[in-house]
Amino acid sequence: MKNNKFIISFTLAFTGILFTGSLLVASASYFNNKEIETLTSQCYQNKGEPTLEINNKLTNNYSFECNKSQI
Repeated sequence: MKNNKFIISFTLAFTGILFTGSLLVASASYFNNKEIETLTSQCYQNKGEPTLEINNKLTNNYSFECNKSQI
């Protein structure tokens, strides 16, 4: 009986950790995506050409640069 309680407790704790981790990854992805949209639109408004490199497809971790032409 004691062993069953341990297994149930461990399973619930592990499930909670997985759920929390998934939530953190999903929120990071969402906010990075929104930030990319804002940066890109601001770059175009300033007559620039955005350069975007996605470093992590899961979280949308990125590198961004707005290149303005030297005319």
